[in-house]
Amino acid sequence: MLKSYEAKTFALGALDGLSETQISEHLKLYQGYVKNSNALLQKIEQHKQNAEAMAIELSELVRRFGFEFNGMRLHEYYFSQFEKAEGSNDALKMALESQYGSFDAWKNQISAMAVMRGIGWVLLVQDETNGNLLSVWVSDHELGQLGGQKILFALDVWEHAYTVDYKPTERAKYVEAFWKNLNWQKVEERYR
Repeated sequence: MLKSYEAKTFALGALDGLSETQISEHLKLYQGYVKNSNALLQKIEQHKQNAEAMAIELSELVRRFGFEFNGMRLHEYYFSQFEKAEGSNDALKMALESQYGSFDAWKNQISAMAVMRGIGWVLLVQDETNGNLLSVWVSDHELGQLGGQKILFALDVWEHAYTVDYKPTERAKYVEAFWKNLNWQKVEERYR
C-alpha cells in the first residue's frame, strides 16, 4: 500500500511585498496539489488488477498525476525558501559565479526568464552527472523538467503566485518581492 502525502507547514513569518492574504491563497492551492496527488494515487491503485481493460482511463490518471505531484513538490521548494535558515555557506554562490561570470549575471538571467510571457516555473537545477548548474523553464509542472536533476531553487511565475498583490502585468514587481524574501541559505542547503 502506498503512503499518502501530507501538506507541509512552512514557518514564513511576514514577507516584504507578499501579503498574508497572497501567501494564504497560494498555500491553499498547494494543499490542493497534495489532495489531488493522493486522490490520483488511490484511483491508480484501483486499476492494478484490471489495468489492461482500463488502459485509457489509467493513462489519463497517470498523466495527470505528474502535474499534481510536481505541483506539490515545486511548491514545497518554493515556500521553504522563505523560511529562516542559519549559516553562511556560499558554495553554490561561488559555483554560479564560476559558471555564469558573476552571481548577479545568474540572478539577472533568472529574473529575465521569470518575466517571460507564459506561466510556469523558473528553476535552478544541478546536473548530477557533470555538475552543471542549469537555469530552466518548466511550463505545466511536468513539462520542461529535466529528468533526474537536483532542484536547488524554484520561482513560481504562475499568476496565482502574485495576483492578489500585483496586477497580471506587474510580474516584475512580484519577482523583486520574491528576491527580497528569498533566504539564500535554504538554497545553499540544497546544494550541499
